Amino acid sequence: MSHPNKPISLSDIHDVYSGAPKKKDTTAEAAPNYRKTDRFARDAGHPGVSRNRPPTPPGRKGR
Repeated sequence: MSHPNKPISLSDIHDVYSGAPKKKDTTAEAAPNYRKTDRFARDAGHPGVSRNRPPTPPGRKGR
């Protein structure tokens, strides 16, 4: 059996025996890595309004 890397504290022992959920590791490795992308960047030439709807074909009721 190998020895733990860090010393076990009394609170760790109480947490194990009480059935408390394991504490989350808050190191930098566990932090998410977010990157900014221009995937949804707006087209510079877009006017910002939608096109007009085409007229409904004859014989079909409009909504």
